[in-house]
Amino acid sequence: MRAVLSAMPAFLRESMATMFQYRGEILLWAIWGVVYPAVAMAMWSAAVAGAPGGHEIGGYAPRDFAAYFWLTMVIGHICTAWDVYELGYLVQSGKLSPKLLRPVLPVWQSLADNIAYKVVSLGVLVPIWVLIVLLTRPQFGIDRHAATFAVPAILMAAMINYLWCYNLAMVAFWVTRMEAIGQGWFGAGLFFGGRLAPLSIMPEPLQKIASALPFKWVVYFPCEMLMGRLSDRAIWTGLGNQLAWVAFGLVVFCVMWRMGVKRYSAVGA
Repeated sequence: MRAVLSAMPAFLRESMATMFQYRGEILLWAIWGVVYPAVAMAMWSAAVAGAPGGHEIGGYAPRDFAAYFWLTMVIGHICTAWDVYELGYLVQSGKLSPKLLRPVLPVWQSLADNIAYKVVSLGVLVPIWVLIVLLTRPQFGIDRHAATFAVPAILMAAMINYLWCYNLAMVAFWVTRMEAIGQGWFGAGLFFGGRLAPLSIMPEPLQKIASALPFKWVVYFPCEMLMGRLSDRAIWTGLGNQLAWVAFGLVVFCVMWRMGVKRYSAVGA
């Protein structure tokens, strides 16, 4: 751990410099993180207008949908991870080899890249987020109890998504193509994580499936908490589920990393 603490500042400086070199690409990725929730926000607001009575769907009025999908923008950005693609490239190209020679696991440099991207792109995203709030006037109902646990809930959500995305990425030690696996992961996140629609208005069988997967605890749970729609018991239950997924993810990482490195053969090196 001492080696990690001494290496992380250097990793972060390198990652920040790299992100500034690719400003145009970073800008496009950042804007894409806004486009999908904005489209979903407009779609569900229009659906409310066309619903019987024109007031709400499943307990969500237009301003509730605005708040929910605005939160998915912010929390989705904080929790984003892409190693399911990146690690596959490193394995296939053999570029993972020099990283394995370092006394620090490659996952820490990847984490530095992840943090640097989120920090650099905030300069573009914050003004957009503020503008969307001014235009849509979202309705938040967060109380003091929910606000107390918002930060740990969002941090654990980011840990869950990063850990499990990296765990899935390590499948690259056994397969040669990760694109379909990556798309399946992100598609499942949209559907079972509440990005497509709040899970509470989805059919009950899908809600039960979502509760057994990590995606719900990445986006939907923090969003509902920050909207003040969860009871104290539901908040504690959600935090417990998040902690369990983090712990389980760490165990899976340790096992898969050891097995994967033993199998790694530096393809393309």
